Amino acid sequence: MSSLFIYAALGCSASAQVFTNQYIGTPPLGLRGALPSSEGSEFALTEAVKGGFSYGLGLTSIYDSNFNLSEHDPESELTTNILPWISYASDPGGSAPFSFSASYQPNIRAYVNNPSLNGADHSGGVNLKIQGAKTLIAAYMNYNTVSGTDRYSGTFVNGSLMEAGIRGTYQIAPRTSLFASLKLAMSDYDSSTLAGSDIYTAEVGGFWSATERLSFGPSISYVKEKSANTGERDAWTLNMQARYLMGDKFQFLGTLGLEYATNSRDAGSSTLGLTGRFAANYAISEKLQWESAVSYGTVPSSTDENYVMNNLTFTTALNRQLLRATVSVGLELNISDYEKVGTTGTKLDNEDNLSAFVAYHRKLFSERLDFNSSLRYSMNNGNRDWSQFQVSVGISYQF
Repeated sequence: MSSLFIYAALGCSASAQVFTNQYIGTPPLGLRGALPSSEGSEFALTEAVKGGFSYGLGLTSIYDSNFNLSEHDPESELTTNILPWISYASDPGGSAPFSFSASYQPNIRAYVNNPSLNGADHSGGVNLKIQGAKTLIAAYMNYNTVSGTDRYSGTFVNGSLMEAGIRGTYQIAPRTSLFASLKLAMSDYDSSTLAGSDIYTAEVGGFWSATERLSFGPSISYVKEKSANTGERDAWTLNMQARYLMGDKFQFLGTLGLEYATNSRDAGSSTLGLTGRFAANYAISEKLQWESAVSYGTVPSSTDENYVMNNLTFTTALNRQLLRATVSVGLELNISDYEKVGTTGTKLDNEDNLSAFVAYHRKLFSERLDFNSSLRYSMNNGNRDWSQFQVSVGISYQF
């Protein structure tokens, strides 16, 4: 459990420059190590606790060569994060018809060169699952406050992100199932230069198991996005989903859709395009694992009025298991294409952000103590050009 929280904290700190649109893409692989993969991040904490309460304490130090993401005058910073956490799970074995889990973690931040920014962030979530003979209902809610220098605005920002959702699946035949889901993502920022957004998603569809390994099926989704910067955007998408499993050797999950969208500030105009998300894990050998993910989606711009961003995110990593440690290397690419949805004063260039990373994770002292370290180099090209080098070291102890 402790390693999960320490990676989450490090990943948030290292990738603060993209948190204004992180809720539409895949979580960065950068400092995640070889954590178990899942089909979605909503239920990632449900396997963390082996019955009852669990708690621990983490401490990280992060050196940042360009804390303000400046193009011409980079300023270095050393940040210390204190990370206590507590979690609860009602069903350690996973066989109960009803299960519940909850977690909470504050992040107490201290800066050497910018003490006025000292403060605390908070993250927490709950998960519910009801399992019947033919029915599965799962619900989650996560709330996080986040702080960091945003790469779109170039300013230090405090914000909050809330995600909630519910999904139901019903088995109508041995090989056929139907599903429906509702999701909500809300963001808010304390800066007058950034605008938050509300994103509502509804989806219904079905899956057919062609073989024990291959399942696929269609779905229809509707997304409504609201933002003070861009008005309202409505999008209908016809999706085709596929899942391929080859035991523990290879796993693939993908969704490809044709999206029709309109915007309230661009009356009479509409767009038709592709959207989707893909994730794959491949066990090259017993100790070497490859994981990769690609996602594409559209969200309101948090910084520029009457613009939406078409975001393409690609992440890939190799994880090597050593005797008691894990070494990870990988790349993360974020491409943001600005699209006008109303009257604008200036034309914006694309934003391309590329990161390369190396991470090391080791368990010590009866596996209660985790040691984590990483190196990360990032480059940004577009409306603002900058580069950044980060070094992080952290420990976490589970009591």
